Amino acid sequence: MSLSAKISRAFIAVTVAATVVLAPAGPASAGIWQLTDGFEPGTNPESRWTPTVVNQCWGPYYTGGLGPPRSGTGFAHWRVLYRPDWCAIGRTISLTPFITRPGPIRCTAGVWARLRGQGPQLNVEVIDPDTWTYIALKTVPYPGWRADYTLHTVSWTAQRADVVLRFAMAATDNGPYAAEIELDDVVVQCTY
Repeated sequence: MSLSAKISRAFIAVTVAATVVLAPAGPASAGIWQLTDGFEPGTNPESRWTPTVVNQCWGPYYTGGLGPPRSGTGFAHWRVLYRPDWCAIGRTISLTPFITRPGPIRCTAGVWARLRGQGPQLNVEVIDPDTWTYIALKTVPYPGWRADYTLHTVSWTAQRADVVLRFAMAATDNGPYAAEIELDDVVVQCTY
């Protein structure tokens, strides 16, 4: 090895070592917190998810429907017949990192959905349980007939330890066929 190659390698080693020691550290992420729910029958989803029914809705049912679940054996399924009827399922979620960690906590909620029938519209909602106002909202119009599930997410910066996660469906048309929805594999994930 030539003298210039040795000097070059030594210079690179000293530069890297100095950079590691002297460079300021960036903000660190301490971890990831996650909640999952696949609506599996053995886990009693009825005990976690509270239905809201405005006028005429059928469901929610946690098995059965037009097709198979995305994974496992359970999923949430319901139907709405007429506009402006709507129904929803929701649950309160305690964002554990908010209780124990200072600093910004970014969260995302997602659900795999299959919308079918006549004019279904899905809302993915994160709600402040004290004021009942939206913290985050995503409206998903009917994408046209699809045999598969599609992922829908909404993100927010946590300002409180508890939120209501709700999935609402409305009928945007008036019969004769019901608007239908099947939901599976809910995930809430926060980084802190």
